Amino acid sequence: MHTQRALAIRRWLAAEWPLLVLCILPLAVAFGSLFTLTIHGLHAGPTDLLVGALALLVFGRLLARYRPQIRGYFWGTLWQRDGLRAGLADLRGWLARLWRREPQALSLFLALAAYLFVIALSFTVAASHSSVIKEVLKWSEVIAAVALTLIVARTERQIRLLVWAMIVAGVAEALLGCAQWALSAGALGPGGASIRVFGTFNQPNPYGGYLNFALPLALALVLFGRDARERWVAGAASVILLMAQAFANSRGAELGLVAAAVVIVVIGLHRERLAGLIALIGAPLLAIAWFIHLIPRHLENVLLNQARINGTTLDCAPNSGVNDANFSTVERLAHWVAGIRMFLAHPLLGVGAGNYNAAYSHYAIPCWPEPLGHAHNYYINAAAETGILGLLTFLALVAATLILGWRATHPSSSQPSIFLSRHSRALAIGLFAVIVALCIHNLTDDLFVHAMELQFALCLGCLLTLAKPQTAPQTTQGTNLSTAAAAPISSEEPTSQMRPVR
Repeated sequence: MHTQRALAIRRWLAAEWPLLVLCILPLAVAFGSLFTLTIHGLHAGPTDLLVGALALLVFGRLLARYRPQIRGYFWGTLWQRDGLRAGLADLRGWLARLWRREPQALSLFLALAAYLFVIALSFTVAASHSSVIKEVLKWSEVIAAVALTLIVARTERQIRLLVWAMIVAGVAEALLGCAQWALSAGALGPGGASIRVFGTFNQPNPYGGYLNFALPLALALVLFGRDARERWVAGAASVILLMAQAFANSRGAELGLVAAAVVIVVIGLHRERLAGLIALIGAPLLAIAWFIHLIPRHLENVLLNQARINGTTLDCAPNSGVNDANFSTVERLAHWVAGIRMFLAHPLLGVGAGNYNAAYSHYAIPCWPEPLGHAHNYYINAAAETGILGLLTFLALVAATLILGWRATHPSSSQPSIFLSRHSRALAIGLFAVIVALCIHNLTDDLFVHAMELQFALCLGCLLTLAKPQTAPQTTQGTNLSTAAAAPISSEEPTSQMRPVR
C-alpha cells in the first residue's frame, strides 16, 4: 500500500512539477530581495533561477522531443537551394494559421517581442550598457514566463492553483506589513504623522503595487467564487490585504485598486454599457464643472489636499510652498519633467533602456538633483529611455493586455472560450482587474521592479489560457505540454511529420 502511494505521489510530482515551480514564483517575487546576489553589476535572485531552470528543462525537453522533426526540416528544407525563401513562406503560413486560431496569443507575443527589440536597439545610444543588458534580461524573462505559464497551466484547476499561489504570497507580504505597522517599523508618512509599511520592498509604493497583484483576485473570488468555503477564505484574505494596503498609504496603489474594483463590479454584474455611458457623459461634465468652478471651492481644496497637489510648485525656494506633506508629489513632478526633457532631446531611441539615472543630471530641474531610479511614471520612463519607438511598442503591449483581459471575460458567441463556467469567469475577472490596476498605478510609479514583471507575466499566461477559443486545436492525443515536458522522452517518437508545438 505504501509503495503504491509513494509511486502515485512520484508520478504526480513528475507530471505537475512545472506547475509547482510556477506556484513558488509569487513567493520568490515577494521575498526574493532577501536572497539577491550581485555579479559584475547584474543582480540574480530566486526568481531568475526559477524561471531560468524551468525554461531550460521545459523547452529543452520539448526540443528533444521534436528534435528529429526539426533536424529533418532543417536539412530537408532550409539547407536546400531557395530554402530560406521556402522557410519564410512556411513561417508566414504558420503565423497566418496561428492568427486565425489564437489572435490574442500572437498579438501579445508580437508586442512583447517588439518592445524587447526596441530595448535592445537602445543599446546603441546608451551611456550605461550594463543597464540595457539588465532590461533585456528582464523582458526576456517576461516572455519566457508567459510562454511557460501558457504551456503549463492548461486547465481551470491549474489556473486556480496559480491564482491562489498569488493570493497566498500577497497575504504573506500583507501580514509582514501589518507587523511592521504594529511595531512602528515602517517609514514615516507625509508630515511624519503616520507610519507607512513596505514589507520586503523597501518602499511603500512598490509594496502597495505588489498587494494589488493579489487583492483584486481575492475580491473577485469573494463576489463570484465557486463555493461558500472559497468565498470565506478569499474574504479573510481580502481583509488582511486591505489592511496592509491602508497601512502602505500609496496613492498610486489606491488609485489602481479603485480601478480594479470598478472592473470587478462592472464586468461581474454585466453593467459595461451603463458604465461606458456614465463615463462618456460624466467625465466631460465633471471636467467642465471643475474648470468653470461650479464645484464648491472648499470641496476642490479637499480633493487637492487629499492628492497632495494643492499649491505645489517645482520651485524649492524657502517660500515656495513645498513642505513635508507635498514633498513627494513635487519630487515626482520634477522627475516627470526630467523624463519628458530626455524624450524631447532624444525622441527616437531615448537615452537607453535603464539609463534614466545615468542621464538624469543633464535634464534635472534645479533644486531637484537627486535621481530616484526612474521617472515615477512608466509611460514617461519608457519614452525617456527608449524614445517614441519604445513608447509606441509599450502602448501596443498595454493595448494587447487589456484586449486580452476583455476577451477572456467576454468570449464571443462565434468563438466561445474553452472555460465557460461561472467559476472560471471569476478567475478571468480577477486577473483582468489586476492588469487594470497595474496599468493605472504605472501612471504614478514603475511597477516593473523587484521582479514584479514576472507576476505580470503569470497573469498574462493565465488569461491567454482562459481566452483560448473552443475551436483551437488541442495537443496531440489530448495530452498537455506540461505532462509532455515532464515525462521521459521516448525513442519511439514518430518522425514522419512535424506536429504543432503551442
